Amino acid sequence: MHKAQGIKKHDKYAVLLAGGQGSRFWPQSRILEPKQFISLYKKTNLFEQSLKRIRRLIPSRNILISSSELYRTQILEYARIFNIPRPNLIFEPEGKNTAPSIGVAARLIHLRDPQARVCMLPCDHLIQNEGQFLKIIDKALNICGDNLVIFGIPPYRAATGYGYIKVTKPQSQGVRSKGLYSVDKFCEKPNLKRAQRFLKAGGYFWNSGIFAGAADTFLREIGKHLPELHRKLENIHVNSDITRDWKAIKSISFDYGVMEKTRSLLMLKVAKIGWLDLGSWQAWDEIIPKDKEGNAFKGDIISLDSRNITALSQNRLIAAIGLENLIVIDTPDALLITKKERSEDVKKIVDILKANKRQEHYLHLTVHRPWGHYTVLNKGQDFKIKLVEVKPHRSLSLQLHKKRSEHWIIVEGRAKIIRGGKSYCVNSNESTFIPVSCVHRLINPDDTVLRLVEVQSGRYLEEDDIIRLKDDFERI
Repeated sequence: MHKAQGIKKHDKYAVLLAGGQGSRFWPQSRILEPKQFISLYKKTNLFEQSLKRIRRLIPSRNILISSSELYRTQILEYARIFNIPRPNLIFEPEGKNTAPSIGVAARLIHLRDPQARVCMLPCDHLIQNEGQFLKIIDKALNICGDNLVIFGIPPYRAATGYGYIKVTKPQSQGVRSKGLYSVDKFCEKPNLKRAQRFLKAGGYFWNSGIFAGAADTFLREIGKHLPELHRKLENIHVNSDITRDWKAIKSISFDYGVMEKTRSLLMLKVAKIGWLDLGSWQAWDEIIPKDKEGNAFKGDIISLDSRNITALSQNRLIAAIGLENLIVIDTPDALLITKKERSEDVKKIVDILKANKRQEHYLHLTVHRPWGHYTVLNKGQDFKIKLVEVKPHRSLSLQLHKKRSEHWIIVEGRAKIIRGGKSYCVNSNESTFIPVSCVHRLINPDDTVLRLVEVQSGRYLEEDDIIRLKDDFERI
């Protein structure tokens, strides 16, 4: 039975789960630039919105971030801006789904504060009524007691992209228990007919993926239902300990591994918070403004007799003639055209790209780095040409390449070059050459942006041919 009693502010914690890759938002979302770090709805991205929102309730010292090693640079920058302590950052060497992520975070919090209550928050949700959302989070932390609390969203359409929660009776009708239900069962993402039955029957809620509970309750339930994972968690004392046993940990979701099996579970009905899991282009399409024809255009787009079209263009003209009910997403290296009701299947395209070892699922032509960014201008069998931009007073790692040479032509600014044992400057309209296996570094010593054209030559030109020797951004 849940205990309805308040807890102290310093015992309240939040964990931001920010390791997802957002494959259903391809081609805008890529592995190296997933949807939580791109601006899909507002000027700020979903991760930054999540961090700003929860800081209104939970102090920075009690916020943990669980993410992938791939996103170390982005997370470190946000942690610096929002004063998140370094011991609160968890970088997973590879994705293992949500159960290990939640388990590690609960373990670290429990070691610090055995009385802690924790909310586990995905970072790809849109919350339009933040004040109401934070009241509900606070309520869940106060009433969870010995139970885990999951947040259920009242469905308003027969959605096939969400899991469902079937509830039974409501809990006692005190003020603090209002909207709290016993859970009958979890239901996997249904097909359309089954989703329509759920909607008609009532008593079903969308699974938001948001959990709350005491840290020791999370660990207790993992111990009961995922004992092998629990044994691995007992070896963790600081965040860096995860690298020791991570490969041996099995990938499993918290929903499947724990929530579908536990008997210590309640559901809190969550309404009027403007919640949306931006899990697909169709979900995004539901919230953006439309014109009188039902169209939503962003970028250089001309429409003639088209209705219910959503189109996004980055740098070229899209012309739509007599089209209906489509989503069109154009990026420099990939174009997506899908019926709105089939947008969930974008993930299948990403799976095909992965199986064929294509780069379009992994990165954009423009790739952001902590020192700046580069754009691939052209490539062939034995060459690749990039436009590189380095921020003021930033430098690339001290590195070498085993399989390629590089020719750098400075087009704007001044570069300081370390090549072998020498250090020298190269000005605009000058160039330098970096041979294969030569230790080198590129530095922007000035207050202005440095731009250069990089011509790579060799039989292998991928980004994993970088051996870093020193780095300012902890990428070694």
